[in-house]
Amino acid sequence: MFDYVYKSSDKIFFPRIGHTESGRPALHKQWRKYLNGGKEPRGKPGQKYNLGFMWHYQVKWMYFRYFMWNFAGRQNGKQGYFPWDKSKGHWVSGIKFIDDARLYNSDEFPENLKTQAHNTYYFLPLIFGLIGLFFHFFRRDKEFLALLVMFLTTGLGIILYSNQPPNEPRERDYVLAGSFFTFSMWIGLSVLAVYKVLQDKAKMSGVAPVGIAIALAMSAPLIMLFQNFDDHDRSAHYASRDYASNFLESCEENAIIFTYGDNDTYPLWYAQEVEGIRRDVRVVNLSLITVDWYIDKLRSKVNDSAPIKLSLPSEEIRGRKRNQLFFVDPDGPNRPVNVFDEMAFIASKKAEYNNQYIMRSRRVFIPIDKNKVLANGVVPQSDTANIVDRIDINFGGPNYITKDQLAILDVIANNIYDRPIYFAITSNPDKLLGLQDYMEMEGLGLRVIPVKSKSDRSLYIYGSGRVDGETVYDNVMTKWKWGNFDQEECYVNSSYGAELQAMKMVMLRTAATLAEDQKLEQAGNLAEKYFEAFPAMNFPYDSSIYPFIEILIKAGRNEVAKKHIKILAETTEQKLRFYDSLDDDDFSSFRDDFGYSMRSASDILSGLDQLNDDNFKSEIRDLIGQYDIKNIQRN
Repeated sequence: MFDYVYKSSDKIFFPRIGHTESGRPALHKQWRKYLNGGKEPRGKPGQKYNLGFMWHYQVKWMYFRYFMWNFAGRQNGKQGYFPWDKSKGHWVSGIKFIDDARLYNSDEFPENLKTQAHNTYYFLPLIFGLIGLFFHFFRRDKEFLALLVMFLTTGLGIILYSNQPPNEPRERDYVLAGSFFTFSMWIGLSVLAVYKVLQDKAKMSGVAPVGIAIALAMSAPLIMLFQNFDDHDRSAHYASRDYASNFLESCEENAIIFTYGDNDTYPLWYAQEVEGIRRDVRVVNLSLITVDWYIDKLRSKVNDSAPIKLSLPSEEIRGRKRNQLFFVDPDGPNRPVNVFDEMAFIASKKAEYNNQYIMRSRRVFIPIDKNKVLANGVVPQSDTANIVDRIDINFGGPNYITKDQLAILDVIANNIYDRPIYFAITSNPDKLLGLQDYMEMEGLGLRVIPVKSKSDRSLYIYGSGRVDGETVYDNVMTKWKWGNFDQEECYVNSSYGAELQAMKMVMLRTAATLAEDQKLEQAGNLAEKYFEAFPAMNFPYDSSIYPFIEILIKAGRNEVAKKHIKILAETTEQKLRFYDSLDDDDFSSFRDDFGYSMRSASDILSGLDQLNDDNFKSEIRDLIGQYDIKNIQRN
């Protein structure tokens, strides 16, 4: 452990801008430019920017914005990163002239962009809270001060103490719940304040002032209830369980699947432990495998999953042992070595050198016994000619590997013949040990196989290796479930994003593969299944769905394609009309969305000739023809 030592000239009072990790210096540059009136700042940041960042980001954006979400209203459910991006994350009130002045002209705002997370309270909770606050101050000043201290400590106090960096991975409003709870006490006190006014000023008596006070103050929580219920109601949601089931059902019997984050791990454990779904599959989390106790847990039977075979002894990875292994070899650290020989070396005392641990090469290979591969059904007999003699792994990049990489390598090398091994398709590609070309998509899992295929790098992790079209088709059409989002209109928030994107890309790549193989019936079925599983009522159409429409056209399902083209065209026209209504300053927040919508219009108009339907072509051109890029460029 060490501490940074700074020059005296670089030290400033109450530093707020010492965030140096994860690209945050670049984010600070954006904030400096914003606070400098849009001009590129010069020199190093000083006290002016330090305090400006604290006020505009930490106080106004990361506290006051959240405060107003709770007591004025919320624009949408998207995470807001920057105040200058007016498309997401802001507070709104429901009073049009106020909201439009702060954000943009909402006259043409499209229906398909409105979500259940757009909640407006017309400032009522805020107004009643302020009434209660002032009433408390004038009637019980000491009690008020005690409550004020709690309000400030659990709100701005946390903000100042935590020194939040720019761009948190998720909204942090939950950290400030104590402050919002405290303010809600003053909303409660507003009942007494209104009652006193009616009693003392209006000279009302009996139950009338009580009833009026309660009715008035209750308008705030009631409007919040009606506004918030639809985006907080989870009674019809089964997505976490169903999507977890889809991950597990993508695996062969007795498989091992590496998962990466919270959303592709905890739901799987729930599905296994509580629902009893596919308890034969071993879920191995790539974040937890960095620690010794978790690696040791893999050696035990869990539910119906047999112990995982590992070659590294428990005592040799305990504590800090082998947290890092540096590449050191007299013959050069790029000499390919047999993984089993290298594992034996790593587990020995020979790997210890000057209190560090070494590995003799950054290039290892897993030797492949073709007879075992075929006998154990790792690949089908039809793939005999494609089986490689070895799987090559090259640890490029840093001059070392870490304990988690070592453990992943150990699991793969020692179990590849006995158990199907998968990486969840939501994993970080950096965790795949460079094995993308030795993978096969079978659903939401990428299976490690001793067959080398060329990956499609343009598709990110979704393009890894090859596609087993028949297996994916069977999994999607007969085993996958859709969380009830295919049946009922629900609020689908961003927490489902990675899993939804993964299922979409798996279905798209598989349908495209089936179409290339002239299996048009299956390709068309898969495209139709996508639109059934992700209906427009819950998943507004955008440019990303057009490839499914193209597959429908290839499969000769023109009537189905036209149905979805019309929905996409109507959605696109509403969006583009809205973008056209914005002034230049407001349009900049929607520039990317405008580009996606123009792409939708272009795709639709370019594909109309394939449908051989002049009436439909004329109908769609009348709707979005004005946005034809060819005409715009020509004029």
